[in-house]
Amino acid sequence: MGAATATRASWAIPLLLGLTYGIYTAFMARGTSPLTARNVWLGVLCGVILTVVAYLVGKLGKGLPAGPHAAAFAAPFGIAMGFLYSLGGGSILTAVLLAMTLAASMFVASYYVFYSHSD
Repeated sequence: MGAATATRASWAIPLLLGLTYGIYTAFMARGTSPLTARNVWLGVLCGVILTVVAYLVGKLGKGLPAGPHAAAFAAPFGIAMGFLYSLGGGSILTAVLLAMTLAASMFVASYYVFYSHSD
């Protein structure tokens, strides 16, 4: 992979993730009611936040050891999925448990990948 491709992917992947997450957040917040400006702004805000976090994790995580690098991927993933679940009307306890379970799963998978590919 060339330098230009790596640079393009370093911002394109977080942008695609943020865009997808923002759209999904707006429609989850909407429920069965019509789409409002509040839903759109929530989606835009969540999408921008996820884009920035994903970009920073991708840029700053490369210098970290496998454990902290995996935790840097797991925490935003768990938080984002728990928030989406809570928008669907689930209880806060269930959302927290789901977020922790998904974050732990992401940590294990990320740790395996980063540890097995470390030099």
